[in-house]
Amino acid sequence: MKRSTRIENAPPDLFDPNEPRLGRRESEPHSAEITYIYDVLTTNFPESRVVWDLHHYFVGTSGVLKEEEIDIQFDVSFFRDFKISHSLSSYDARKHEGKVPNLAINVLSKSTWRADLSDHADTCKILGIPVYVVFSPYKVASKIYAPPFLRVFILQEEGSYKQIELHNTTLNEGEAINEKHIIDISEKLPFRLGLMRLKRKHEGDLPRFRLIFIDPSTPKILLTRAEKAEDRAEKAEDRAEKAEKTLQLYRERFGELK
Repeated sequence: MKRSTRIENAPPDLFDPNEPRLGRRESEPHSAEITYIYDVLTTNFPESRVVWDLHHYFVGTSGVLKEEEIDIQFDVSFFRDFKISHSLSSYDARKHEGKVPNLAINVLSKSTWRADLSDHADTCKILGIPVYVVFSPYKVASKIYAPPFLRVFILQEEGSYKQIELHNTTLNEGEAINEKHIIDISEKLPFRLGLMRLKRKHEGDLPRFRLIFIDPSTPKILLTRAEKAEDRAEKAEDRAEKAEKTLQLYRERFGELK
């Protein structure tokens, strides 16, 4: 099989297809955003399978890659309504009837951004991956791709990719969503996409950005597992306060009747 190009200039024996490889995580923001994406997708879509930081092996079925063995790594891939109960060292499509992910995501890094925006996008198109997404967590590439930067490739019926870009912040952390700055992919997947500018910065004063998943019909961000737990706790507290107020009201009225 072809070697992955996820770490440039690395010796061939670095890659072991039988072991997960986390070497692509080149910075704390890069690692944090992959973890965040994985958390959101696994929490909100438990009947789907999310894979992170692994090699993906395919056999091309068309174009210049027909019958070619393909080895590509995604930061996160999302297989909608598809279960693999066991853990993986890699994803080999030949073991799963040639299934490709419904969504593949790469978080741009200093060593891989060129390949993510070119070769890997073309490979995803040839494989027929419905949606391929790249974004910058902070400034890692040239000015052309300076954040806020989100590029989404959406597969069309004839097999080409429609390319949509977002160069605006959907919201600043803690503020309201600007619905004008959302990329709608809800025809393909059960969410929309946007960019959040985070409060915490990188290496002094570099702004940081997060890919966010937005409900397809309401301006609400899909939550992580911890955020959902916090939200449930807050709602339970609100219900308890309302119940206490109602009880107090009944007591006041009962006292008046006496």
